[in-house]
Amino acid sequence: MKFHVATWGCQMNDHDSEKLSGLLAGMGMEPVPHWSSADLVLLNTCSIREKAVHKVYSELGRLREEKKRRPFLIGVTGCLAQQEKEALFKRAPQVDLVLGTMALRQLPDLVREALEGGRRLIDTGAHPDNHLFPPEATRRGETAKALVSIIEGCNHACTFCVVPATRGPERSRPWKDVVEEVRGLVAAGFREVELLGQNVNSYAGGCDFADLVERIGELQGLEWIRFTTSHPMNFTPRLARLIVGHPKVAPFLHLPVQSGSDAVLRRMRREYTVDQYLERVSWLGEEREGVSLSTDFIVGFPGETDQDFQATLDLLEKVRFDASFSFIYSPRPGTPALRLKDDLSQAEKGARLRRLQQRQADLTEESNRRLVGRTVPVRIESPAATEAGHWMGRTADWKNVHLQAGPGRSLPFGELVQARITGAGPHHLRGEVA
Repeated sequence: MKFHVATWGCQMNDHDSEKLSGLLAGMGMEPVPHWSSADLVLLNTCSIREKAVHKVYSELGRLREEKKRRPFLIGVTGCLAQQEKEALFKRAPQVDLVLGTMALRQLPDLVREALEGGRRLIDTGAHPDNHLFPPEATRRGETAKALVSIIEGCNHACTFCVVPATRGPERSRPWKDVVEEVRGLVAAGFREVELLGQNVNSYAGGCDFADLVERIGELQGLEWIRFTTSHPMNFTPRLARLIVGHPKVAPFLHLPVQSGSDAVLRRMRREYTVDQYLERVSWLGEEREGVSLSTDFIVGFPGETDQDFQATLDLLEKVRFDASFSFIYSPRPGTPALRLKDDLSQAEKGARLRRLQQRQADLTEESNRRLVGRTVPVRIESPAATEAGHWMGRTADWKNVHLQAGPGRSLPFGELVQARITGAGPHHLRGEVA
């Protein structure tokens, strides 16, 4: 039998797909690159924003038409599955099985039952050991870095966010298990890892997050350690010093702020003020210029006034983020923000988003231009040159590089090369292999 896993969402979802693929491969099934030849199509979904949900249902519509032509199984997993549960069957009756975020290891049982003729199978239960997924069962993709989940769930209660409902409370893996997994990944040839969690810096698996990073940093052969995502309230001065001072911790920090207005932050229940956020950024010290700092913004949150939005623009200017991910507020089922009055027009929200993103593009290009003329280590992230003739790479501070290698020259996938940066734009750097 053949299977195809389609993925939407964050790095956690990407890694969950690696786990799901490993479980299916362990059943003797073979992966295929497109669902047109698959006996099982598994959609690993995201529900953090309405747009992501629309994409999933559009794909389910295409699969419904395909199912009229031939028999195959359709499964839905991920955050949308955990959120919608049995309602998925009503809206998309072509679905055969629904698997929640805390029941990944139950996939083989559901597939076997479905193959025996079972219909509308579902497991969205909170299996207590789901976060202890055996690393050896993971089927990793062809990537330059390895994803490693260290904590699942979130204990914060942001009014706009579905994560506590779709991912559950925080559950940390034991630190020894994490270190041993990374040790095995290094032995398998990976030189970079990214530690994952809905809130990695609230990790509590027998040590705190800074301790875990230091212990992983002791492993020989590992070059870069990354992590995402951080909540400002769990960010610490010690972690800041590791980012700027530890030779193996990549100089990159994603620290979502969401808004530059204290009034909006209170309605979001973000638990900090703008001044407290700025204090955390200040912990990076004078070395801040060597760290790439990115953030998240939500535009048009219920009750956001012109003054609130201006405060966000003011924060952008004060911090001068190297990059940001910004979105119009998306109402999500079951979240407290649904009770807040939202009287701002979509046109105004869109105008605010465009203004924010344009200014961020200018700041990102300005940040990128600071590297022009320098020679820096770049990890090769494409196994071959693109159709445009360049190789894809990434700097330690998470900047994309389009590399020219010269006629007939191949670059080592997953390895570091020295590259001279020759140009910069708002989306990537240009460089030549030194």
